[in-house]
Amino acid sequence: MSAGPGPAAVQAVWAGRQPYLETWAFQRALAAARRAGAMPDLLLLVEHPPTYTIGRHGSRSNLFLDVAALAAVGATCHTIDRGGDITFHGPGQLVAYAIVDLGDAERSVRRFVEQLELTVIQTLAGFGVPSEIDPHYPGVWVGMEKIAALGIAVTRRVTYHGVALNVDPDLRYFDYMFPCGIRDRGVTSLCRQVGHPLAIEEVLEPLTAAFAAAFARPVRHGLTFEDLARAAAPFAAIAHAARSAVAEPVVPH
Repeated sequence: MSAGPGPAAVQAVWAGRQPYLETWAFQRALAAARRAGAMPDLLLLVEHPPTYTIGRHGSRSNLFLDVAALAAVGATCHTIDRGGDITFHGPGQLVAYAIVDLGDAERSVRRFVEQLELTVIQTLAGFGVPSEIDPHYPGVWVGMEKIAALGIAVTRRVTYHGVALNVDPDLRYFDYMFPCGIRDRGVTSLCRQVGHPLAIEEVLEPLTAAFAAAFARPVRHGLTFEDLARAAAPFAAIAHAARSAVAEPVVPH
């Protein structure tokens, strides 16, 4: 008797450097397409220009830069639809957006977040960097320094947002805020921990392999960014409307 089909594959797509606001809208369109069954579960991998984002429950007071100062350092700031407080995205940081249908049988958002945390921990372990989670503070930590911020939103069982891993960003940008509103801890990067430069492209395969192991699902690379754009285009209007909608439970960065 032959075995039944295994778990469905997740498609991973490296999109390179993408502007933040456009990618946020793109995520919502991809989530709408996923709910409609127009595409499979996705892991969209990007980096962004310097961008601060503030979650639903965050405070602008945790950013020390006004509009003029933001422009002076070449950054922007946006309030978005995840939970949590303020975080930073920028060159040298690998962001993995997980567009995944949790399904009727797996409604545990907490379990999904734990799998994302494990993805980061296993990725770092592959580079010889031990890391851990802290039950009192979100994200993944190396000692008292955060190396990855994590947060998702869920709308009608489909996730979006994801995890941001500091590979080799300019850590000075973190000095302009209280990261995640936390005032007594620091921030680090993978390159700082290993003591030598690393390109984001060197972390793509380890991270997707760790994702496959953490979620017990194969990861494929059969789609391009252009394929995703074509599939998401019919759902752009839905995504625009969803921008002001209230999402289901969110997990802070």
